[in-house]
Amino acid sequence: MARAIHQGSPLLKPPTFLPSPVLRGDSVLAYKQSYPDHFKLFGNEVKIPTNVADMSILPAFRHELRHDAESIVCVLLYWAVFAAPEGKESVDISTVVWSIISSKEGSQHPQRFSTLEDHEAQKDFVHPELHQLSPLLASMARLIRGYFHWVKEEQYKHPEYLHDALQRIILNFVLENKDAPFIDLRKSPAYRGAKMINTPAPLAAPVIGDRRSASVRNNKRKATKSSVNDLRRLSLISSARKFGHGSPEVCFVS
Repeated sequence: MARAIHQGSPLLKPPTFLPSPVLRGDSVLAYKQSYPDHFKLFGNEVKIPTNVADMSILPAFRHELRHDAESIVCVLLYWAVFAAPEGKESVDISTVVWSIISSKEGSQHPQRFSTLEDHEAQKDFVHPELHQLSPLLASMARLIRGYFHWVKEEQYKHPEYLHDALQRIILNFVLENKDAPFIDLRKSPAYRGAKMINTPAPLAAPVIGDRRSASVRNNKRKATKSSVNDLRRLSLISSARKFGHGSPEVCFVS
């Protein structure tokens, strides 16, 4: 669910919009052949949409196709964060990235994509072997942040504009990186783990009273695989709450 749909109203107007994505190199011919109608409709020139600050009647808010484009970007980001290349060293997801994609508050924040625009932070979003995916994710995130509810040009109001723009970004990226080694990496069936940021939370409330304490001490049991998993799960929950992010939830249901 897109952020605006989740809150039931438009996001704030952005101060500026990014230019329309321009197809580069081999992408131009490939797009003309595959999507001639879109190429004619949206063109291939650098254009920057304007907002509706000077309009007396604002457009009505409703669920638009562009909101689904935001959901697609979030799903892709979620997949990329958890993806691990087969046969490569395991690298845990950083605590910052984990809080962004796993907590309801983090995933709903209007600036949730802004971290991807920080070049230093970009490298932490994906496995080091897949670091070349970061610019693609950042480009898509920047486009999503320009909230198109506030534009007045018909081109940007078109229900397929945002999907088309994202598709152009992906096509440029694929053709420009088709010979890069990371393109041929196979994805491991195992997801990346999340880094622990505090000690495991207790499984029960503190025991009160000498008699009960003695009983607990006398009934120690070996930790099973199941109990260790419970500890890890509770640790993640308590960690998220400690940093004000609530219980972990997936990003793409935001």
